[in-house]
Amino acid sequence: MARRQSNRIRQNLNRLVPKRRLEALAEETGTVQREKKVDIVAFFWTLVLGFAVGKERTLAALRRAYCKTTGVTLAASTFYDRFTASFVKLMKAVLGDVFEKAAEPSQRLRGALAAFKDVLASDSTVVRLHELLKAKWPACRTNHTLAALKAHVILSVVGHGASSIKVTSERVHDGPVLKAGQWVKDRLLLFDLGYYRFQLFARINECGGYFVTRLKERANPTITNVYRQWRGQSVELIGQKLQDVLGRIQRQVLDVEVELTFERRTYLGKRRRDKMRCRLVGILNEETGRYHLYITNVPVETLNSEDVARVYGARWIIELAFRELKGTYELEEMPSSKPQIVEALLYAAFITMVVSRTLLQALRRRYQALADRFPVERWAKVFRTVAADILAILLCSAAEAELLARRVFPMIEQEALDPNANRVLLLGRAEG
Repeated sequence: MARRQSNRIRQNLNRLVPKRRLEALAEETGTVQREKKVDIVAFFWTLVLGFAVGKERTLAALRRAYCKTTGVTLAASTFYDRFTASFVKLMKAVLGDVFEKAAEPSQRLRGALAAFKDVLASDSTVVRLHELLKAKWPACRTNHTLAALKAHVILSVVGHGASSIKVTSERVHDGPVLKAGQWVKDRLLLFDLGYYRFQLFARINECGGYFVTRLKERANPTITNVYRQWRGQSVELIGQKLQDVLGRIQRQVLDVEVELTFERRTYLGKRRRDKMRCRLVGILNEETGRYHLYITNVPVETLNSEDVARVYGARWIIELAFRELKGTYELEEMPSSKPQIVEALLYAAFITMVVSRTLLQALRRRYQALADRFPVERWAKVFRTVAADILAILLCSAAEAELLARRVFPMIEQEALDPNANRVLLLGRAEG
């Protein structure tokens, strides 16, 4: 049994990042020179499984993990010199590979989400850096942080990892970074006010995609149609500005069509205004007496009013991913002032998350009836505990891998299983 489990570990990870692919990228990028003192495959997996989840967040600890796993003694300079611009290119290429594989939905959407090919959440997270990196990645709040980068991420809520990442300085605003294309077709995008742009709404719509986001607090579109009628002497809405009627209506749910006015991009020196009609959904918060307002292009026939609000709650999945990256994999701990090392470690942290989710999906497939009992955050803590053992299983002999698996896997299966059988995962709540 243990041998089969250790083989599954190797098969899953070698399928995610094939050895031949790593070696080919090393040649293409110039990472590996004629004198191969450092094995690139072992170096890569040590970085992914030994740094982000290691007990010490230092390069010295990473070098010791490499030496311990491979049995090769290296001078510090020989090891550190592997962090080159070429190696960053390799890591970025591998990241693209694993994102492409991770973005493939690991399960079919159900319930309210069944109409969409996938649901994607977009957001960004800030990573503080050594002050010597302020020229490359200037921070916003220089009174306490001089250097910081921002990772803009698009995450598939039904895949097992992110689907894209862009790295900028903290000073770059979120909005212009997210650009819609044909990749949004038949997919639902969830994003917060940082990406709130009418031009983005229009582009997603033109490409056959869908979106849900919160309405800006001071936005005041014109109401052009009412989707949900209420009995009695309700307030007349058609033709009214939203802010003029919002304080006078008392209905539990507001579901209307509104007209948005915005400016298109400058073309041939001219900038023209345009209009777009969207759906506005409001859910009354009985405690505060105020509406939670959402703007979307999803038809009424696809999602009802309550579904829109519930589905938007799935955006929290990307916040949980950032919490996992920073809390479990300590993404913010960047022990270097060298840009190449920072970028390599940043990409490694995201690859670590995809590796973790890949093994989680394998575990869920094995226990299909209990698949919903393996939550991501609980698994991440277990994964961090056994990452060094997984590294050894991946790189050591078959006999050693078998011994490790016999000791480790019973604990993995026991600790990763949520004892609360009735807990509903976040995606399940969004599906309804």
